[in-house]
Amino acid sequence: MRDRSTDRKASKKNQFIEILNYFASAISFALLAYCWTQELPILVLLVLLLMAILFLGNGLHIRKNSGYRQTNSGLEAKLREKETLLKEVHHRVKNNLQTVSSLLSLQSRAVADPKIEGIIKSSQHRVVSMSMVHEMLYKRDDYTSKIELKPYVEELCEYLVRSVKGNENKVTTDFDIGDYRLSIDTVIPLGLIINETITNALKYGIPNNTEGEIKIHLSKKGTNSFEMYLGDNGIGFPDDVNPKTTKSLGLKLIHNLARQLKGSIVRDNETKGTYYQINFEEVVEEFNSVD
Repeated sequence: MRDRSTDRKASKKNQFIEILNYFASAISFALLAYCWTQELPILVLLVLLLMAILFLGNGLHIRKNSGYRQTNSGLEAKLREKETLLKEVHHRVKNNLQTVSSLLSLQSRAVADPKIEGIIKSSQHRVVSMSMVHEMLYKRDDYTSKIELKPYVEELCEYLVRSVKGNENKVTTDFDIGDYRLSIDTVIPLGLIINETITNALKYGIPNNTEGEIKIHLSKKGTNSFEMYLGDNGIGFPDDVNPKTTKSLGLKLIHNLARQLKGSIVRDNETKGTYYQINFEEVVEEFNSVD
């Protein structure tokens, strides 16, 4: 995009050329009138008429193009302003969520009850999963509210493993995620689903410092439909435990968030550990233009 000083110089130049064309057209018409009174050959009159029309047409053409350029320049300025504002919004949301995360971290350290500490840490993980979305949008060069899913999932899982198990651990990961870019309204609930599933896997499915694997596979099934298979190869939990019988907030959240994505969730009882197959749709919002 050109800067404003360049646009102003170009505008002045075009105005000068436009005036010259009008002036040349006026002189041509004046000469045409004079030659008509002198009864000069018709060929001379036709040449003068053609010159007058060409100069006039060129001047009008320059004015029309200048108007288009001014309109485009105004639109570009508005677009730059909106992009800056949107970037600032993501930056402020990210900072606010990081502040909440820091407060939760401090609070968890001040609590003596391990159960309450675990609840606070779980809340912190949820906040971080949302903060990462806005951080990725803030760092992007375009602000179309589309998130690159693969680096987001990898970064989120790396954070969760490090947070729950520490830097030295025996947990491996198996990611198979295509180069998909999804809307922010899809990635936030999807990130919370991944957060709850992986957190439960690290805390209960792969206890202490045992070996284990976290798996997340995601593929596209239709225009806006996707399938995600995720879980761990740990000790699992009983088949009769479900969102209706459990008091676990995490398990209830996973099922509620899947419904929010107009999807379905099924537990894979045939494989050792705890795995879920989630089919969901990308949330696509349509916005009206804002002047």
